[in-house]
Formats: sequence, structure tokens, C-alpha cells
Amino acid sequence: MFYRSSLCTWILLATSTLVWSSVASAAGLAGQTLTGGYFLPDSVTPYAPAVFAPPTFVVGAGQETTVDVEGVTDLNIDFDDFSLTITLDTVLATPTWNVADFCGLVFDSAAPLDITSATVDGSTTMAGFDDSRVTFNANQILINWNGLSYVDGTVVRVNFAIVPEPGTAVLLGLGLLGLGARRARHRTN
Repeated sequence: MFYRSSLCTWILLATSTLVWSSVASAAGLAGQTLTGGYFLPDSVTPYAPAVFAPPTFVVGAGQETTVDVEGVTDLNIDFDDFSLTITLDTVLATPTWNVADFCGLVFDSAAPLDITSATVDGSTTMAGFDDSRVTFNANQILINWNGLSYVDGTVVRVNFAIVPEPGTAVLLGLGLLGLGARRARHRTN
């Protein structure tokens, strides 16, 4: 009896440890290779006076890239596992983005991004920038700020919900199953 109880405890602890480590490293954007582009007047026409340095980058710690728009505004791009922060630095007094069907950034990935939703964070300081200006599909994130004004130091922050890796869901289920079995066993003793 003691042997079975100890074995169950060991299995439960091992499963819980695996679940916890998997949840801590759940799927996110870190490690994804993205290519950025600036598009105007639609999301398929590149805007030549906007230059990414570098245009292709791997999401990791710190700022990934900078976009120089017409030599007067820099867009500092910083992705992390579950968000995108864009800080705008400009020499213009009261700039406004062009009014067009699309005026903004497109980030492409060869691998699926697994994004399920995108919401604008409360720390965003660009007036009028809301959830409707962020779209995504399996391999793209689009940021559309057509017609909006900004000033030096404006921040746009978008939070992403990401589908967990299949292994994470399986391990979480196993951990919960183990907890339930252990609890049921203690009830019968």
C-alpha cells in the first residue's frame, strides 16, 4: 500500500513539474522570424520612403528593428512573447498619418503565428488607435494607423493571445487527471 501511494505521489509530482514547465514556456512569438514592411495606400503596396533596419529579424529580448519613415519619424519596434510595442520618435511638430485604405506596418512570418486575438493595451498613447486597427491572419500582423495624429514619444502597444502548443495542453490535462485520481484515491481510503 505504501509503495503504491509513493509511486502515485512521484508520478503526480513529475507530471505537475512537466505541466508547470510547459505552461511557463507556452507558445508565443519569441523565436519567430518576422519580416516587416510599411505599406501605403493599401496593405499590398510597399511604401518606398519607409526603410526597416533590419527588415527581417528574430523576436527576442529588446528592440528588434527600427523603421525610418521619410527621414522624419522613426518607429522603434519591440516584440516579446505576447505583445508588440511601437515607440514613435519624430522631428515634426504635429504629424498625421496619410488617409488611405491602409497606412501602416505589416509583419510577415513563414511559420504560423497562432494568434487568436489582438487587443490594444491601455498604455497606448496614440489617440484613436483601437482594436479595429490591428488585424492578423495565420502569417501576418497588420497595424493600420491611417489618418491618426501622433507626437514625439507616442506609444502603441498591442497584446496578443496565442494558441498554446499542443504538448502544453496534453501535459496540463495529464496533470489535472493525476490530481483528480490522487484526490479520488484519498477519498476512498
